[in-house]
Amino acid sequence: MSDATSIPYKLRPNKSVDRELFLSLLGRLGATLKIEKYQYIGLGGPFLEDFRLIHARTGISDMVCVEMDEGVHLRQLFNKPIATIDCEHSTLEEYLDGTEFEAPIVLWLDYTDPRAIQEQIEFFSHQISSVPIMSVVRLTLNANPGSLGCPPVEKVTIKLDEGEEAVEPAAEVAAEGTTKEDGGGQVTIQEWRLERCRERLASFFPVTLTPADMTHKKYGCALLETVRLAAGKVMTDLPDRKIVWALATHYSDGQPMVTTTAVIVPQDDDIISQIVTNWQFCSEPRNPLAIDLPALSTMERLRMESSEDPRSELNYNLPESDMGVDPFDAFNRFYRVFPHFARVDL
Repeated sequence: MSDATSIPYKLRPNKSVDRELFLSLLGRLGATLKIEKYQYIGLGGPFLEDFRLIHARTGISDMVCVEMDEGVHLRQLFNKPIATIDCEHSTLEEYLDGTEFEAPIVLWLDYTDPRAIQEQIEFFSHQISSVPIMSVVRLTLNANPGSLGCPPVEKVTIKLDEGEEAVEPAAEVAAEGTTKEDGGGQVTIQEWRLERCRERLASFFPVTLTPADMTHKKYGCALLETVRLAAGKVMTDLPDRKIVWALATHYSDGQPMVTTTAVIVPQDDDIISQIVTNWQFCSEPRNPLAIDLPALSTMERLRMESSEDPRSELNYNLPESDMGVDPFDAFNRFYRVFPHFARVDL
């Protein structure tokens, strides 16, 4: 987990937008939940940037950073920007299983390893069923269909979707459209990956998934639907609480990722539901926000921010998104939280 989170945010602008939306959500809920009195628990990487920003934006000072890698843990002890951050050398699962929470918390389960997807979804479902009511629980999952692997070249010839990373040697990847016999039947890359997805998700596998869902653009949505169904199943046995889905995103900075954020509220709640529903970025797992902003020069960005019709004024097309998102529409929707990166010499 730590390796991915140690990549600087300036190399991951879409993740930065996703994080800004989460901070905006916490700010919107802040006054009603008195969120500054909450405890925040999550992963921080060596620099604890998320912790610094959450403290700055929400006022939360009771914070726990959990890290299993001893080297990263030691760097956190040195780098922590706030004295009140408690850096724990443990796995997040072990820490949470050994801790009883009496008051609501903000919990971020930030996973990057796709191999344990079933356990990650199961653990998220367990947390939303056990955390105190009025807690906020956020989940991040790796949504790269390439992580499901590639069939051997003698079984099928394949082409990865644009933006995917092959986990098999490049020699085993060929052109799309031609398949070979596999036990008497025809196999495509999507069909092969669907079976691997079925094996990986096990009992959580939604029966509605098809080979068409095993692509760069759709696999993330398939995982979010899995999370929604798993969470709903757990909540049916809990009459004291329900889920308000507040924010779901699908983005890619090299690795496709999905997130979803749930607020756990009483069954008769309508206050939090209304606050979330009226938020312009409210999104559920069934319909996540696709975040894939274009790389822009300073001049392009200034023109797009100041113009009512930047498409006509630029008079050229911006690079097409890997996720099928129009770059002008994406910028127009998220420009307020689109990061500015600049070099500063100290």
